[in-house]
Amino acid sequence: MHSEKFLLILASVLVYHALALESLDNEWKLWKSNYAKTYSSTNEEQFRRKTWEANWHIVQEHNQLADQGKTTYWMKMNHFADKSEKELAKMNCLQVPTSKERNLKTYRDVKYREPPSNVDWREEKCVTVVKDQGSYCGSCWAFATVGTIESRYCIKTGELEELSEQQLVDCDYNNDGCCGGFPLYALEYAVENGLMKSSKYKYKGHGSECRYKERLATSLNSSKFYDLAGEDNIASALAFDGPMSVAFGVAFTFMFYDKGIYDGLCAYGLNHAMLAVGYGVSDYEPYWIVKNSWGHYWGEDGYVKIRRNVNQCGIGEMASAADLM
Repeated sequence: MHSEKFLLILASVLVYHALALESLDNEWKLWKSNYAKTYSSTNEEQFRRKTWEANWHIVQEHNQLADQGKTTYWMKMNHFADKSEKELAKMNCLQVPTSKERNLKTYRDVKYREPPSNVDWREEKCVTVVKDQGSYCGSCWAFATVGTIESRYCIKTGELEELSEQQLVDCDYNNDGCCGGFPLYALEYAVENGLMKSSKYKYKGHGSECRYKERLATSLNSSKFYDLAGEDNIASALAFDGPMSVAFGVAFTFMFYDKGIYDGLCAYGLNHAMLAVGYGVSDYEPYWIVKNSWGHYWGEDGYVKIRRNVNQCGIGEMASAADLM
């Protein structure tokens, strides 16, 4: 009797396991189709499938906690889901020099004014479309810098132009192209040289020979460069002066962000740059509105809400901008 019961339980377990495996197989096929994923060999596909499954379990376990109200954001199996933590870390290449290494005069504070309760520069039509730096180029610093300039140029002139990140990657020799950079140095380069339109100097996702042409560049003038710290300070500058680059400590799980207010794990240091375009409050929870450079299929159409007033992952430690004249 006991042996029959044991065999019945074992059979049930095997059937459940087979059904679960079949369901996961179907999810894998659907995911590959959705993101147009192909692999060069059977061995590579097996490796990617194994990596994908490990990330799938991370996402499912996290979302169970989110559904229970134990965290304020959800994750999803996005285009990064077949990548390992080591591979994805190569995308986050913010380089932060020490204060002694910086030779650019900057202002650490703005004249504080009480900011409004919520701000979203997208509503003013002064934020360009979400872009994608690619998986093999650590150029977040260039996208955050160009985003800052695009928006502030629009606020000053009423013209929203898409400018070239590739120019910074190729031609800004104070930074290190796809191997990383510092937004303040990039702002200085852009003001000194101007920036070409992205249509004239297209993004490639890798470094190449500098093809800058001064006659095709949009001229930029600045009275001050800012290296701001403190979330109240940043909120005031963002509300009255416009979007700005912010530094952030990206942990592996951030790569799979889907929606909600990010309150999750952080890296030990600042390793990524993004563009803060606003802030708000949802269910008494204040948040930043941040434009990322990982494509529109990441997060909330390319954006992320980040918990505000707690210095989440260092977001209040280093915001960079320039006053355009």
